[in-house]
Amino acid sequence: MKDHVVRGASGTFGLRIASAGLSFIIGLLLARLLGTTGYGTYAYAMSWVGFLAVPGALGLDRLLVREVAIYKTKSEWGLMRGLLRWANKVVLIVSSCLALLAAVISYIFVSHQDRLVLVSLLTALISLPLVTLTRLRQAVLKGLNRVIAGQVPEMLVQPILFICFTSTAYLLLGKGLTAPWTLGINIAAMGIAFTIGTRVLLKTLPPPINKTFPSYKITEWMRSAFPLMLITGMQIINARTDIIMLGVMRGPKEAGIYSVANHGAELIIFILLAVNTALAPTVVSLYISGETEKLQDVVTASTRIILLFSLPIGLALIVFGHWFLLLFGEAFTHGRTTLAILSAGQLFNASMGSTGLLLVMTGHERKAAIGVGISAALNIILNALLIPKWSIEGASIATAISMITWNILLAIWVYKKIAIHSTVLGAFVPWGKR
Repeated sequence: MKDHVVRGASGTFGLRIASAGLSFIIGLLLARLLGTTGYGTYAYAMSWVGFLAVPGALGLDRLLVREVAIYKTKSEWGLMRGLLRWANKVVLIVSSCLALLAAVISYIFVSHQDRLVLVSLLTALISLPLVTLTRLRQAVLKGLNRVIAGQVPEMLVQPILFICFTSTAYLLLGKGLTAPWTLGINIAAMGIAFTIGTRVLLKTLPPPINKTFPSYKITEWMRSAFPLMLITGMQIINARTDIIMLGVMRGPKEAGIYSVANHGAELIIFILLAVNTALAPTVVSLYISGETEKLQDVVTASTRIILLFSLPIGLALIVFGHWFLLLFGEAFTHGRTTLAILSAGQLFNASMGSTGLLLVMTGHERKAAIGVGISAALNIILNALLIPKWSIEGASIATAISMITWNILLAIWVYKKIAIHSTVLGAFVPWGKR
């Protein structure tokens, strides 16, 4: 079982390396072509889409990973078909209505302040239904243990198309290429990737699904999905509040500088994301089977692999952050301290392992929601207090503190609920022994 996770993580790791490289190129391209203000406007608009995608998906993306894995193990094809049909229909309706509502609110409150920001927000909101439906499709493929197939369209196809389309647009438009144009290009690339991903899903679904009538447990699904939505929402608040609040309180230029530093720090945990993706169905399987010792071995090995790869990247960004940011332009080097603070927070995150995933995949999503919720509230309060005084450095301190808080809380609850130590230390932790 451990070998299975390693193989899955290895494939996802390679994919994430390629994706991280493409994301770096995209960030570099946009920062150079749009400048600090233009890039900040782009990042601000996309942060709102990421934020709104949480209520738009209703937590069903997380639920699908777990339930599809369970239904596959138990061969409950009718329930799987019913869940897929119901989830896609509901999410399409909710996310479309949410995008329309957000567009109206944006028009009312932003129209007379900054036309570039308004047009960027309205353009970005068009992608909201695509973003939410993409999350559902990726979740289904994860639950079916088709981890790599579920990620290729968005992690490779979409960024490659975006780079090609943006480069072509710059050759045609020159300095006329603005944030709204790049957001429109992103939607086009996203639409193509979505079409490819949908075809992959249809070919991957187990054949018995098409031969059974759908069964529904809507009340049960919604009861489980709600805390999962809260977890995702709180995580998005932790991940996006800084950029959104910087955009509102300090303007798009500061948001742009911070966004580049934040993306740099996120390079540290791409191995954590890769391992989490491969680990999810394995956690469900081992937990249902009652194989706690095997699960502990898999979790400890996974966390140590995560830190092994994350540590050198984090140290390099802390020490050589100035030269990294200089690649994006001289103006972005003002984010050096911010990059160092965020990198330290992400290294701590990597050392604590897959805390949230372990709680969610073992049915303790409410505990995860509480922990991440406490962290999100702390993040908002600290950002409100620190951004006016220290700008991007204040935002990075707020984010790092909230990240450390949720990891400690969740690691303790993982041990108390399922007797698993998630950290790099394994059983050698302050809160008990197995």
